Amino acid sequence: MAGFLIWLLLPLHFSMGCCERQDGGRSDPFRYVDRERSYRVSESPPRDAGVRFQEYDPPGRGVYDSRTRENEELLGRFLDTQDPRYYNADRYPEKKRPDVNEEDGRIRDGTPPGFRTDFIPSRELINLLFQADTLLSQQCTSNVDAQWAFETNINEATQLQALEGQLAYTEAQIKIRDVLCKIPKDRVRENHLWRAIRFLSVIGIAALPRDQLDRYNRLINDMLAVYNGATTCSYKDPLKCNLRLEPDLTNIMAKSKDWDELQHTWIEWHRRSGQKIRDLYDQMVDLSNYAARLNNFTDYYEYLSFPYESPSFRLDVEDAWAQIKPLYDELHAYVRRKLRDLYGPEKLGREAPMPAHILGNMWAQSWTNILDVTIPYPGKTFVDVTPQMNSQGYTPLTMFRLAEEFFLSLNLSGMPPDFWAHSLLQEPPDRPVICQPSAWDFCNRRDYRIKMCTRVTMKDLVTIHHEMTHIQYFLEYRNKPKVFRDGANPGFHEAVSEAIAMSAGSPKHLRTLGLVFSSNDDIPHNINYLYSLALDKLPFLAFSLALDSWRWDVFQGAIPKERYNCQWWDYREKIGGIKPPVLRSETDFDPGSKYHVPANIPYIRYFVSTVLQFQIFRGLCRAAVKQAHLNPSDPLYKCDVYRSSAAGNVLANLMSKGSSQPWQEVLQESIGESRLDGGALRDFFAPLEEWLRNENLRTGETVGWLYDGDYCKHSIETANLQVLGGFYNSAPKNEVFGLAIFLFLIVQFMS
Repeated sequence: MAGFLIWLLLPLHFSMGCCERQDGGRSDPFRYVDRERSYRVSESPPRDAGVRFQEYDPPGRGVYDSRTRENEELLGRFLDTQDPRYYNADRYPEKKRPDVNEEDGRIRDGTPPGFRTDFIPSRELINLLFQADTLLSQQCTSNVDAQWAFETNINEATQLQALEGQLAYTEAQIKIRDVLCKIPKDRVRENHLWRAIRFLSVIGIAALPRDQLDRYNRLINDMLAVYNGATTCSYKDPLKCNLRLEPDLTNIMAKSKDWDELQHTWIEWHRRSGQKIRDLYDQMVDLSNYAARLNNFTDYYEYLSFPYESPSFRLDVEDAWAQIKPLYDELHAYVRRKLRDLYGPEKLGREAPMPAHILGNMWAQSWTNILDVTIPYPGKTFVDVTPQMNSQGYTPLTMFRLAEEFFLSLNLSGMPPDFWAHSLLQEPPDRPVICQPSAWDFCNRRDYRIKMCTRVTMKDLVTIHHEMTHIQYFLEYRNKPKVFRDGANPGFHEAVSEAIAMSAGSPKHLRTLGLVFSSNDDIPHNINYLYSLALDKLPFLAFSLALDSWRWDVFQGAIPKERYNCQWWDYREKIGGIKPPVLRSETDFDPGSKYHVPANIPYIRYFVSTVLQFQIFRGLCRAAVKQAHLNPSDPLYKCDVYRSSAAGNVLANLMSKGSSQPWQEVLQESIGESRLDGGALRDFFAPLEEWLRNENLRTGETVGWLYDGDYCKHSIETANLQVLGGFYNSAPKNEVFGLAIFLFLIVQFMS
């Protein structure tokens, strides 16, 4: 390996650099995990703010030298690694150069070392990329092996091996990046080669100097230690002070309908988690921006938005939300009325934003846990086929075979032998494992696995289809170079998987499987079905946009440290009509109570994937309807792409490109669309939107919300004195008690 790295460095003593293009998603481990469900925008940058992110296209790119045919053959072999010659290490034997002085390595005519007078950029670059691809694939396989060993057998030894594997993989990325950064970009004529060089130059935070990287990691670890170690006291049993987020607080937020208990739980979690990491987070912001500048970005926001390959990415997501917001507003108004009926008008005004603590989730990002008190048609149960699955003798293996058959019906691939031999499909009784469902690519084009502690439930049946879609994605782009074996943008993998999950979990598909009776296909059941989906999808879009809009402005310096918390609630109110349950202050740090903030994990990918999943689902359904000669005006939510080879062809075309093209091109070539479009989501929920509109008109409910008072005080002293009227004092209780005694003594003294 050392010899290879020396060889790698020799021919590339070039000036200039390619490392001004960074992609925030390329250095993640090669697995896909279900997103966590425990899961007025300030001035936007001008539309040309991201022009620097456009692909570099120097004059003459695409104009080849006299060896065009030979270079095209080499490029084709690089882009299609099924070619058996790909694995031939001696395909380009190194030759002695008669024009090079053996003693000092300089070319005799004075050309800098590393160049020949007959230098052929394409040939040299393709050879280099072959070697880099081989090295990264090997290191990736070793790394994923170590991560798998840890997550399927948690102990100190496997944890150490996992850390070592990740470190070795990162070091390989850094070494290759250092080489590629010396390539003068005006010498790269082929777009695919330039794209590969840009992506291989991605090392993210690893660009920091070693001491600063260590400091960054310590900050992340310290913040996560606070987050993961936070415990609170029970509202009903104040002496019980060992309640953790999972499962204790999550269950309380999901099941309790006691306003005071929910408020207490919300307050205590935010005090014990986010409030304690505020100063650490500010230091992490500085280091993140420093890393971005080392990669020739202005700030960390530009670094994070780069993989979306749009000069107006922020405006793109805001435009998509503007398309969806009329539907969200109708849902918000309906839910607010139902909760006002439950808690009383004195606690929830007719035109007010909704308090975050009564929506069934710690962050109000999913409202599915209040379905029981807001469901449009009580008694008309929405689909849950778990009892039927158990009565019909389903097992975890049955469920996985059923998912495989779904893809075979689309004329896609079955699972390879290694999948069935090595996947973990049930929780083992003899060792601790991480049970969160995940799909794994071992970077060797043959080993793909799912890790899941499967239970015989409808939820897990849909999750299996979701995870197996990730495996299908891996299989479709497996013959691309390692650098292009990824989703077209950071949200694509999840979008495709959720599109298939929507089909697999639809009432129509469940009827096809014999798990749902056709008598349930009526307006009340269908509205309940759409409503249950909307409670998950729509609030999540509002939350994810608010979270990363806030972070982007923090990274860009638009929000000073002394306004972190108050500006957060400004975003929550303006974007989603959500307010805190009690008065907040700048001693609090409420966004830090969401895991992805201290972990510094981007969240906007989930917004993108949610919008895209409906676009992809609509594209697949159009292909299926056309093939089967069905009525194209049928409701989109009733579509099931099962047994449609036409839909399978669209899916294969979309997935097989990996990240070798900009996502806009991939989407255009597969479903005929080239941008984020919230219209597909509106089409899917059209019957529900009409029902909500009529219901809100019938009850005279105000659609939208009005700002109804201060949610956050900049002045710490002012906030701390708000101890009555439902406001929460952000100071510790003993300090408040001490303050009360102090004021009492002053009054006594003056009298």
